Amino acid sequence: MSEDDAEVIRALAELWNSGERRVERLAQYLDPAIRLESPLSSLSGEPYRGYAGVERWARDLDDQFSEWVITVEELSTVDDRVLTSGKINARGRASGLTLEFTAASVSHFTGDHRVARIHIYSDVEEALKAVGRASR
Repeated sequence: MSEDDAEVIRALAELWNSGERRVERLAQYLDPAIRLESPLSSLSGEPYRGYAGVERWARDLDDQFSEWVITVEELSTVDDRVLTSGKINARGRASGLTLEFTAASVSHFTGDHRVARIHIYSDVEEALKAVGRASR
């Protein structure tokens, strides 16, 4: 993995954790044609696409959670993809319940180190299978 790609993932997590969710700030790290798949995508049946899709995804999360903090624990390269795993600490907007769970993502980058595609998994094992890695 290029250090530039790793820095993009870290910078995106840092922006998100700071509460910065405006696509104008995130766009420096995202390809305009980004395709984002997450567990929320299964509700609509299709991925979030482009900057408008990223904004919709952030709104969808904000509708459900008053807090969503990403802790990146591991970054590794699998072919031309970056596998990221870590923890999510969240607080339900309506319930106020706090949650902590593991999650993972597989990111594809453009030649200029912007995220072209990202698939977020609620199960680290699913992400590992997606990149052809055996269980830990």
